[in-house]
Amino acid sequence: MNRIPVLFSCSHRRSGNSDRACELFLEGLRFSGGDGEIVYLGDYDFVPCNGCGKCRTSPGHHCVHIKKDAAQSFFEKMMSAPLVFFASPIYFYHLPSRFKTFIDRGQWGWEAGQAMAPEILSLPVRPAYCMMVAGRPKGERLFQGAELTLKFFLDFFHLKMQPPLLFRGIDGPEDLAENSEISELIVDSGKKAWLEYTGNKNRRP
Repeated sequence: MNRIPVLFSCSHRRSGNSDRACELFLEGLRFSGGDGEIVYLGDYDFVPCNGCGKCRTSPGHHCVHIKKDAAQSFFEKMMSAPLVFFASPIYFYHLPSRFKTFIDRGQWGWEAGQAMAPEILSLPVRPAYCMMVAGRPKGERLFQGAELTLKFFLDFFHLKMQPPLLFRGIDGPEDLAENSEISELIVDSGKKAWLEYTGNKNRRP
């Protein structure tokens, strides 16, 4: 298994809060002796899942669009990483469209799991961390839909979502960079994530 965590910045806007969150989480990983790779999903376009069902019976349960974009390569990074991190804004109470399209393309992972495919069954359970920000300062269910979608998507690939970092009133591209308290929480999350991973690894027989 690849020992490099993968961090996904899921905003359409570059150099904003999601990019900054990934940088901060990576800073925490490196502080604890780890490293990571950042993937900027906003730089990529994904062909939408059209519900054709071909991944139910295709070799490796792969999507018919596998050669049309980078989605499968990112799924493979998720499958080989010891842990993953997602940073995303909330758009209209849910995830940004490119990120959601990428998630929809993960249908092949669900089909593979249902078919007891070895490439899915052999995956160890690994932690997934996430941070989401919303411009709205209020809203009891502001993050609820996004959390559920991300949780069940990650389950396809044996990634277990940890308690998410959720922040309201963060909207402008510099809001996170200018908030030292939240920034430190994200760095700490990265530190703890790597220490927990190395601790679990050392406890393995």
